[in-house]
Amino acid sequence: MPKPWDREMKRLFRKAPRDIVQWLFPGAEFHGVVSTELDAEPIFADHLFNISQDGKHFLLHLEFQSSHDPDMARRLWKYNVRATIQYELAVWSCVIYLKKCSTLQEPFLIVKLPGGRSIHQFDFSMIRLWEVPTRELKEKGLAGLFPLLVLTQEGARREVIEDVITGLPPSEEASKADLLALTFGLASLAFDNEEDQQWLIRRFAMLDDILMETPAFQHIRKMALEEGLKEGLEKGLEKGLEKGLEKGLEKGREEGRLEGLREVALRVVQVRFHDRRLQQLAKFRASQVDDPTVLEDLITKIALSQSVEEAHNILLDVSDADDEQLE
Repeated sequence: MPKPWDREMKRLFRKAPRDIVQWLFPGAEFHGVVSTELDAEPIFADHLFNISQDGKHFLLHLEFQSSHDPDMARRLWKYNVRATIQYELAVWSCVIYLKKCSTLQEPFLIVKLPGGRSIHQFDFSMIRLWEVPTRELKEKGLAGLFPLLVLTQEGARREVIEDVITGLPPSEEASKADLLALTFGLASLAFDNEEDQQWLIRRFAMLDDILMETPAFQHIRKMALEEGLKEGLEKGLEKGLEKGLEKGLEKGREEGRLEGLREVALRVVQVRFHDRRLQQLAKFRASQVDDPTVLEDLITKIALSQSVEEAHNILLDVSDADDEQLE
């Protein structure tokens, strides 16, 4: 999945998991987030939620997809089986398609022997957000779903964004500022033409006093600045090569520092703990961190950790800690 879509959806699902659960399983209770690392060779599902319905616990497994994956059903099945075995709970899987693309025809997978005999049948849910009526999702009254309105059937319109800004209901899980920042992030991906993009920037600039302190909006600004540096470098040949190269070198130095800190983090894990899975997890987590301060803190914590289990928990937590910086 392209990183911008992945990033915005993970923020939303982390901010409003109860609303997501209520949407997909009305009446179910949300009990917490489950680690997405599954046993054996590490693979990471997008989200696993521990929920219950009629007093019985099970896991809700969610994957979001913005591009065509012909192997999607088999991938869901693999995640589902691994999670079922690891947590010894029933697992229901759901794939949510974020934008128009070639999706699966049916939400099930049947694995057969050459003679046609069925040996596995796997059912799951499939939601194509662009087919969901905007009003239908809005009328659920779940604040955590409002950022998704822009991706629904009539969603990629300025009127819908205005509706979210003025009609966002209160939420027990996420602040209004966080949800508005998420709305901005998804709308910036959904709007196709430059005029709408400029309107979006102007409209949310009017909410600066609300959004200024939210980590998500600060990260959006950071990305915009980096994109501006890239554009400045490209235009440097026309408007002053020296200034363009200066900006490019500055960005290169920052990226070099990040790569160096990632290597240090991995090396510390290798020296302290001779555990292959822990080393793989360290490499994966460090690659997701784009804040040098977070990486430096991670290195210190790993160096002081007393066991593989403690180091493992530190590495699992670093994703959330980094997201707090990035949001």
